[in-house]
Amino acid sequence: MFEDVRLQGQILGEMATFLGDSYMRSVSIALVIQDLGGTEETFSNVLTKTHQLVHNNDISQYTVADFKAFYQKIEPEIFKNVNDVIIIKVLNGLLSMYIEDLYPVAKNIALTYQLDNKLPGI
Repeated sequence: MFEDVRLQGQILGEMATFLGDSYMRSVSIALVIQDLGGTEETFSNVLTKTHQLVHNNDISQYTVADFKAFYQKIEPEIFKNVNDVIIIKVLNGLLSMYIEDLYPVAKNIALTYQLDNKLPGI
């Protein structure tokens, strides 16, 4: 029944859209990773390394560019051409489900991006 992985991805994407998925409120970090072409291993690496970064370093002054460089080191092929919105979506997805300590930095980055690009609140 669910042999077509692309169709499963489409189903999950539609469900995420219905639930209000956006860069400010990521419904599923796993779906973001899958959309980038990542695997379960990619997801695990991103989660583990971000957790280590947050708990072992002062990231209070990190920018979206800092996180982009960080993720490009972890998974170069997956994150090589990723844009700022995707990085923000990854951060918001991680903080909402896995790493609450990421909250102040992720929200500041998202708000700064929103204001700099004159985007409406989401």
